[in-house]
Amino acid sequence: MQQYLKAKAEHPDCMVLFRMGDFYETFYEDARDAARILDIALTSRNRDAEDPVPMAGVPWHSVSGYIQKLIDAGKKIAICEQMEDPKLAKGIVRRDVVRVITPGVLLDTELTDPSESNHLLCLLRDDRGWAAAALDASTGDFFGTFTTSDNDLRLFLDRLIPREALVYLPDDALLAMLPQSIRLTTSLTPADTDLGRLDADRMALFANFDPSGLLGSAAASILSYVNRTHPALLPTIRPFRDTVASETMSLPNTTVRNLELLSTTSGDRSRGCLFAFLNRTRTGMGARLLRQWMLAPLSDADGIRARQDRIRTLFDAPTERQRIRDALTGIPDIERLLTRLAGGSCSARDLKSLAAGIEGMRKAAWVIRETPLDALVDLADVPPALLDLATTIDRIFVQDAPSTVKDGQMIARGVSDELDRAMDMAENGRRYIAMYEAEERTRSGIPKLRVKYNRVFGYTIEIPTSSASRVPADFVRRQTLANAERFTTARLSELEHQVMTAEETSKELQFQMFEQWRLATLGLRTGLQQLADGIATLDVISTLAEVAHSNGWTRPSIAESRVISIIDGRHPIVEASIPDGTFVPNDFVLDGTTTSMVIITGPNMSGKSTIMRQVAIIVLLAHMGSFVPARQADIGITDAIYTRVGAMDDIAAGRSTFMVEMSEAAEMLSRATERSLLILDEIGRGTSTFDGVAIAWAIAEYIQDRIRCRTMFATHYHELTDLVRSIPAARNQSVAVKEWGNEVLFLRKLIDGPASRSYGIQVARLAGLPDDIIIRSREVLANLENSELDAVGRPMLARSRRRAGPTESTSQLDLFGASCASQPDPLVLELADIDTDRLTPIDALARLATLAQAARERKR
Repeated sequence: MQQYLKAKAEHPDCMVLFRMGDFYETFYEDARDAARILDIALTSRNRDAEDPVPMAGVPWHSVSGYIQKLIDAGKKIAICEQMEDPKLAKGIVRRDVVRVITPGVLLDTELTDPSESNHLLCLLRDDRGWAAAALDASTGDFFGTFTTSDNDLRLFLDRLIPREALVYLPDDALLAMLPQSIRLTTSLTPADTDLGRLDADRMALFANFDPSGLLGSAAASILSYVNRTHPALLPTIRPFRDTVASETMSLPNTTVRNLELLSTTSGDRSRGCLFAFLNRTRTGMGARLLRQWMLAPLSDADGIRARQDRIRTLFDAPTERQRIRDALTGIPDIERLLTRLAGGSCSARDLKSLAAGIEGMRKAAWVIRETPLDALVDLADVPPALLDLATTIDRIFVQDAPSTVKDGQMIARGVSDELDRAMDMAENGRRYIAMYEAEERTRSGIPKLRVKYNRVFGYTIEIPTSSASRVPADFVRRQTLANAERFTTARLSELEHQVMTAEETSKELQFQMFEQWRLATLGLRTGLQQLADGIATLDVISTLAEVAHSNGWTRPSIAESRVISIIDGRHPIVEASIPDGTFVPNDFVLDGTTTSMVIITGPNMSGKSTIMRQVAIIVLLAHMGSFVPARQADIGITDAIYTRVGAMDDIAAGRSTFMVEMSEAAEMLSRATERSLLILDEIGRGTSTFDGVAIAWAIAEYIQDRIRCRTMFATHYHELTDLVRSIPAARNQSVAVKEWGNEVLFLRKLIDGPASRSYGIQVARLAGLPDDIIIRSREVLANLENSELDAVGRPMLARSRRRAGPTESTSQLDLFGASCASQPDPLVLELADIDTDRLTPIDALARLATLAQAARERKR
């Protein structure tokens, strides 16, 4: 308990998992928390005492699952291990805290999704701006940014998957910036941000960056924190990268959500989203890089074209592409494997897996050089030192090595003479004892001589008392029994020592050799990290080439202009979810000059949202360097894609649907530039019709007058189609439909011109609304289209052939829902509207002629 209390005092903010034999135990408040979170029994130590100590434990062999639950609950965990073999310990087994597990510092074995990173974030703020540094401890990726813009900071944070945040004197503004994925927030001290406390090896990580500013303090805080929690990981951290937001396209969280890049609107991440569709990668490293490319597309034309050239190379070489992908299959996650090796939670299997990964990349590199595939030749470099490492590991370690390193059985024979002797003795010790027994029986001439084992005396030679006179002189008496004598010899003692210690010697020698090659592998970590980068890049390129080839995609032309020209564009997810050949492709053009805004009208379910999303996805894919789902595409450089799609409220924040809609629109308008692409789907629909139309109209004018960016504007407000009269660069388009009686057929084709109707009632009928509602809806619609009020001031939409008021009869209504008895003559109404005081003689004659013509037509 003194050991436990010492560990707890050194890590007061952690739950201490204290190793005792086959269990990790917790005590006091930790035990109560563990029992509640893990749903395990709460017991007590010295339960008969007046104040028993609460205790709860979990088996050591299944602790990983329990640790994950504690991490998800926002706990820090200090692992206090037994530092010596209890069998060999003198007195109490020595124990020490070997690592601290936090949500932001996790190893590969503690992570569930190989395609996702796990970031430790440090966010600092001063009067100049924001500094954000991030580390994925499972891969060593270390980077950050300094910005004066809240929007740029949000963009940086949107691309992370942070689980833990380090903050210094946080205020409300800083806490409001932290992403919702944060599970734990840790406060820093001034010493944590002090660069002067870093050693030379850590300062070397800033070789390409000046760490003297606020960003350097944020980066130093992360290194200090890792040094406290898991110092063994420090050597695997890569040099710090200062990222620049302007080098990539901006995709805020709303865009990621609305375009369903990482998950569907229902939360499904396994299918139905763009990442799931694209992710045919063969390695965890490739999956993470693909995600990175998708969330941070390039905004540099030369960089995009360089990626396109690589993809084209494998697109045009299907045989070589398949051979490369076959070679990549089975390559382990080298980045995360290195952190396992550094953290000590590894085995000979990991070394064998690493060797297989090096061999897999050697095969892929051979295909590239043999063909040759010139655009990929820089990825075909596997350093000789790594090839030698793989060869040596394969020679030293057995094929099916165990998952632990303490039980031996992992080193092949022929590697070490000393180990071979120990393994031979451990496996054949009994046979050697039997051979020695036969030799001594022959030498002594005593036929009943036996070698036996006793727990007190060990191995002894037992001879019957009747043969005592024939005992050789070199026998040393150990024990006298009633009918026998027990002896030993120098050779038997040596043989006994070899047999009794052979297994432990074998295990120890094998562990030493494992440690030797674990450290040797870590010594080549820089080359292995570079190899991992090459594998990831080749994996993504081959994946995008495979997706493009199997789905009939084409290489887009990348221009410095603002043009978006797409011929036969398709939505990749929708196309994949319906029968082959049934998806209707569409052309789309925004040249950014004569046409920069398209107003799209059409009924619900006609495909407006699909068309807008497919345009945005094609633009995004083009900036990734990927081919796109179209017959031809010319895409101008775009710095951001902003979307305002769908309707949802934010109950937790007390924001209505309309408030969420307006907040997202405001953020979009504040961040967009003339090179941005805006997707606005039914803006203003969350309030009254007149207010919605007014806001949507004003937003459209603001975009064209102030921002002048490319915009797709879908609406059911047909009044907005008149925007083309005031905005020269606006164009009306609609999704074609075909009417057949009361039925409507959606043609899914984008055509020029506005839609004539919304067809809402037909869509409601398709959705299965009762016939009574459909009939009544048509009546109300007819009343609305005729006029707002009838002659007696009653709302026309309230009138019905079937719903009579208390003083009227349904028989008084004509076919169109109007009362024949009470409706005045239209000619009378028109005459009543004439202002004779303002009417000129010529106008009077013209109005009279119009009225006379109307009267003659009614007479006929």
